Amino acid sequence: MHTSLYSPSYSPFRGLGGRIRELIKYNMKKFLLLISIGLFSSFIFAQLPFKNNDKVCFMGNSITHGGRYHAYIYLYYATRFPEMNLKFINCGISGDVASGMYGRLQKDIYDNNATVATLSVGMNDVNRGLYSTKKLVDNAEQKKREAIENYKKNVAKIADSYRTHNLKTIFFTPTIYEESEAIAVENMKGVNAALGECRNFVMELGKEYNATVVDFWKPMFDLNTRMQQKDSNFTLVGKDRIHPQPAGHMVMAYLFLTQTNAPKDVWNLTIDVKSKKIQMQQNCKISDLKIKSEKISFKNKELALPFPRIEAAKEAYVLVPINDSLNQQILKIADLQIGNYAIKINNIEIGTYSNVDFVKGINLAVNTKTPQYAVADSIAKLVEEDFAKQSVIRTLRRIEIKTLAKVNYENRDTAKAFLKKYIEEMRLQKNNPEANSGYYIMTAQTYLKEIDNEPVIKTRIDEIERLIYSLNKPQTYSYVIEKI
Repeated sequence: MHTSLYSPSYSPFRGLGGRIRELIKYNMKKFLLLISIGLFSSFIFAQLPFKNNDKVCFMGNSITHGGRYHAYIYLYYATRFPEMNLKFINCGISGDVASGMYGRLQKDIYDNNATVATLSVGMNDVNRGLYSTKKLVDNAEQKKREAIENYKKNVAKIADSYRTHNLKTIFFTPTIYEESEAIAVENMKGVNAALGECRNFVMELGKEYNATVVDFWKPMFDLNTRMQQKDSNFTLVGKDRIHPQPAGHMVMAYLFLTQTNAPKDVWNLTIDVKSKKIQMQQNCKISDLKIKSEKISFKNKELALPFPRIEAAKEAYVLVPINDSLNQQILKIADLQIGNYAIKINNIEIGTYSNVDFVKGINLAVNTKTPQYAVADSIAKLVEEDFAKQSVIRTLRRIEIKTLAKVNYENRDTAKAFLKKYIEEMRLQKNNPEANSGYYIMTAQTYLKEIDNEPVIKTRIDEIERLIYSLNKPQTYSYVIEKI
């Protein structure tokens, strides 16, 4: 068993002698110097799970296929690390299990030339139907055990394949199944415990393969339990007991980022009026500093943008400390005269603050009036479009893998004729839960509508990525802080 660098049990001081500890103390002084001159980001860069020009493939089921957690992670990296030039690829397929993912590794991971691959699987593998009390299954207990053993076997096969291909691997533990009594959908009690067993297996597998593991299951379970003690109607996942909604996906993104060393600071600046000096500049570079008794002005080259608020996921900001942990753009000014001061950035007034506020530090990342926020928000809209278009591509692949499995779908006319007939038959099956859900008809219709547009969709995805990495480049902003 090996211990991952990103594991909580990892300690860089374990087993070191006195001479090496002295060396670390010396390097820590150099590290503090880096902070003081604004080069902290280069130190953090080496601690992250991604490196420049990485292609990251997110392998998973419907929680990846139609879920936004990877889009929120992309948004964080696009705003925080503008020089990283990452490419995130959605490789989710709704309804899939580990064996299915193993079968599509070549097409979805290796043909995409991934340098990093994640794995999120388990919700379908435990075979939730075995836990029903309405439709009893013969030998259910034995089949439950077999389902989990098959899950473990196939996840290990994927891990072996990733290692054989020298891929940086990030394992995700499963998300939770909602067992609240307040939800109308049948409660398959025991599913969440089965997912907990899957979680324990993944945690151990990460150690064995010296891979990063991001734990979704336990933090989500703990948070869900805590919130339901206050409100029995609360759920971190959807009313179907399975799929997190945008707030749940933002919590997942938060868990990923905080468990993989994502820095909290956009930038951090401290100015002392009395000495007329910069006490600290982290991830930014100040020039043309002018200090008078009631007015300060300077230019600030900012190496990152704030992580913009996503309104669709607004509940997540109450559930987890996203801004405190991941979104700090702190401006501190000491020894200002008593009073209130207006801040202007590029001649735009963005707010009024007291001298006490400046001493405590003002988090400009949450101020939606700043020009930096406007740029970040534009990037957020592009990331959302990227997510939507990648989801369409994954729906095309899902139909080919699932619905057209026995059809020569490379013959477009054959595939379309089959799907049209499939839709007609599904509409007639009134007692078929799959048909009644509408999902299978909708995805088949999406295929008919979009399959001929796939080249155009992919071209637009490439354009979006270029736009993001042109908008997010470091810029210099002019600040004026003046007493009113």
